[in-house]
Amino acid sequence: MQLKLETYPASKRSKNFEEIHESTNWFEIEYDGWHLPAIEEPKEDCGKWQTKGCLNVPGHKGTQYEGKIFVKTFQKSCFRASCQLCYRKWMGRESNKATRRIETYERKSGEPAKHIIISPPSWVHDVPLRELRKSAYKILKQVNCKGGTLIYHPFRFQKEIQRWYFSPHFHVIGFGWISNVEELYNQNGWIVKNKGLRDSIFGTFYYQLSHAGIKKGYHTLTWFGDLSYSKLKVEEEPNPDVCPLCFAKLRPVFHYGLFGWEPPPETEVEMFVDPEGWRIVESNPYHNAPISNCHAIYKKHKPQYDMI
Repeated sequence: MQLKLETYPASKRSKNFEEIHESTNWFEIEYDGWHLPAIEEPKEDCGKWQTKGCLNVPGHKGTQYEGKIFVKTFQKSCFRASCQLCYRKWMGRESNKATRRIETYERKSGEPAKHIIISPPSWVHDVPLRELRKSAYKILKQVNCKGGTLIYHPFRFQKEIQRWYFSPHFHVIGFGWISNVEELYNQNGWIVKNKGLRDSIFGTFYYQLSHAGIKKGYHTLTWFGDLSYSKLKVEEEPNPDVCPLCFAKLRPVFHYGLFGWEPPPETEVEMFVDPEGWRIVESNPYHNAPISNCHAIYKKHKPQYDMI
C-alpha cells in the first residue's frame, strides 16, 4: 500500500536555466574565486537511485500499517552547489531551510517578507566580500530593514549580448518599512530597490540561488538583524531518515522477488508494503556491496543466501 508520493517538478524556469548554461559564458565567468553554480562534474554516485527502509515489523504493531514495513526511494546527491547534477538539490534544500526561517518570523511578527535588492557603487566593487557585506548590513539598517537574509550575486546577465559580467550586488528577503533610499544614494552611491511582496518565498529563494555566487569557504546565504541565529530560534525539521511509525533509523534495503533483484523506481516515493522479499543490505556478508551488485552476489552465493 503506497503511503505517499513525493516528486519535485521542474521549475518553470528550468529550460531557461539550461539554455543560459550552454549558450553563455556561464562556465567561464569567475572573479576572485567566485563562480556560478553547476560548473563541476558530478561524483560517481550522484543521481543513482537507492532505497532505504525500516523492516521492524513488530515495532509497527498496533498501527494502521501493522504487518507492513516502511520503504522510501531516493536519488543520491552530493548536495554541492557546484555539481552539475546535484545543484538543484542544493537549491531545494537551502530554499526549504530559508523559507522555514522566514515563515517563522512572519508568524511571530505578523509582518510579510519583502524582496529587496541592494547594489554597491562601482568604486567599491573590488572590496572583499566580508567588508562589502558589513557595508550592506549598515545600509539595510539605515533604510529600516529589521533583518532577513542576504544572498550574494557577484554577476549580472546582459541579455543583449548573452553574457555574464562582474557586478556585485545582494538580494535580500527581509522585513521592515523601507525608507530613506534616495537620501542614502545621494550620500554614498548605494542603490536600494524594494521589490515588494513575493507570491512564493520558496520560489524566490530557489530562483535567486540558481545564479548566486559560489566560493569555497564562504556562505552564499547569510542572516542578519532580527533573523540572525542568535536572535531567532527555528524549530528543527523532522528527520527524513527515520521511520514515521517507530522512529527507527532507516537503513539501506533491497527487494529480491520472483524474478530476481528489483531495482528501485526512478522516482521519489515513500510507502508501506508487505515485508516479503525485503532485506537489509548489510544483514549478511554478501550484502556489503552496492545494491546494484546484489543480483550478481546472489547468483554466486545462492545456496548460502537461500539458507538465511
